Amino acid sequence: MGMSLESEILADLHQLLSEHGVRARWQSIDLLVLVSRVRNDQQIDMGGFIASPDFSLRVPKLAFPAALPKFGERIEVDGTEYRITRVSNHPRSPLLTLSLSSTDE
Repeated sequence: MGMSLESEILADLHQLLSEHGVRARWQSIDLLVLVSRVRNDQQIDMGGFIASPDFSLRVPKLAFPAALPKFGERIEVDGTEYRITRVSNHPRSPLLTLSLSSTDE
């Protein structure tokens, strides 16, 4: 009998995180996350063009000992602070997906 699908996903994820993981920090928890869907849209601002990050992070739910991150909270990725604009939490997935945007919007 092989591993359950969930533990296979976690094993694959662990491999991906060790190779491609980016450091993040939420509240006082240090995280290793996968960044996906990076799209740098140029938005016109009063001062000209600004880059607007629109990307998501995938984080193992196990990384959060108590509460999960919520909409509107801040998370630091690679030293830059972002705002969480969406939390996708599928009950059967071991992953939490956080959509982020820059905090100055």
